[in-house]
This record gives sequence, C-alpha cells and structure tokens, in this order.
Amino acid sequence: MVLITCYECDRMASDQAAACPHCGAPIAQHAAAVKAQPVIVVNRSVGFWLGLGVLLFPVVFVWFLLRKGHSTTSRVVGFAWLAFALSVMAGHERSDTRPAAATGQRQPARVSAPAAPLYEISAQQLAQAYDRNTVAADQQFKGKRFKVTGVVDSINTDMFGSPYVTLRGGVNQFMEPQFELDEERANYAAGLQSGMRISLVCTGRGDVAKTPLSKDCVPAN
Repeated sequence: MVLITCYECDRMASDQAAACPHCGAPIAQHAAAVKAQPVIVVNRSVGFWLGLGVLLFPVVFVWFLLRKGHSTTSRVVGFAWLAFALSVMAGHERSDTRPAAATGQRQPARVSAPAAPLYEISAQQLAQAYDRNTVAADQQFKGKRFKVTGVVDSINTDMFGSPYVTLRGGVNQFMEPQFELDEERANYAAGLQSGMRISLVCTGRGDVAKTPLSKDCVPAN
C-alpha cells in the first residue's frame, strides 16, 4: 500500500482505496490511469551547427551537451575535445613565455646610451647670448646643464644664505653672470678668490634684466 495525494482534495489516501475517505473521489481508477501513462524520453542528436560550434569553440559550446537528451557518447567526445583544446592552448602559452636562456638562445646585451656631452661655454659668451636675445638664450640654457668657464669677480651669499659667485664677462660691471652653488659647496666657495679662473657645471635658470642666472653649480673638476 502506498499513500498518494488525492487529486480532488489534495489530502493523503491509500492507492488501494476505491474512493478518497475525505471527499469520496475515486482513487483506484485515477491511480491506474496515471500508472498507464507512457514515459516520454526525448533523445537529442547533435545537430550540424552545434557540432561545428563544439569543434571550433569548445569552451563555449560543449556545455550545451549537458542538456537533457544528449547521449553519453556525445558528452564524452565533446568534453574530451575541450580538454585537448585547453591543453594545446596552455602549451602554446608556455612556449611563448619561456625565457631565451631556456631555449639556448643568448639574450642581447643591454647597451646603455652614452650620456650627451655637456655644452661648454665661457661666462662672457653666456652673457652675450642673453644680451642679444633672451628668448633664444633661454631655449639654449634654461633648465639645461652646461659647463661654464670664467674668472671669479665676486663671492657672495643671497638672502637665504646660499653662496654664489659672479664671473667676469657681463655687458657691464653691474650685470656679471651669477652662479649659485649648491648648499654642500660652501667650503668650496670659501676657498675662492677674485681673479681665480674656475669651471662650473650648472643648470640655467633664466635671467633678471638680461643678467644670466644659474643654479645647482658644482666644480667641473
């Protein structure tokens, strides 16, 4: 005996009972009719387009083989092809990322580009360049490193206490080019005297009233 749900009142009743004890609906006849209904099994075949998709794009289309109705053989073949395709792609990626040393090839040596030579100029030439054309002189020297040579005119400190020297060669005695030394060169500046010939490597910073100014200067030797 099996308890089933009455199709009329949805209450439990024996499948052997002639009628539902709750509502009187016939039970045995309805249960026999349900058992007699054939079970329909849908068999799917792998169509042309699905097969082509599995062949060309297994990662996407092989999952359609999991739908109800496809045979076990179709699923085995489809997933085996998927595994093969994934292994081929993984092997190709590993071969592309292997270093040249693993393949026996010599890696080309890295050659660093040689440093560009510093532009060399005298203090007088620098002053004359700014006197002729400030715009052109800025394009050539402002923000760039260059080597300048000249005779010391004076050794001073600015309003912040940073040392600087002026070199002879300006268009007049009140417009001598100025060269600010970095803070670590105070001892170097202390040892300078007017009339000494020196060479500095500086960064141009433009001009004030056509007086060339330079900063971050260090001795060239």
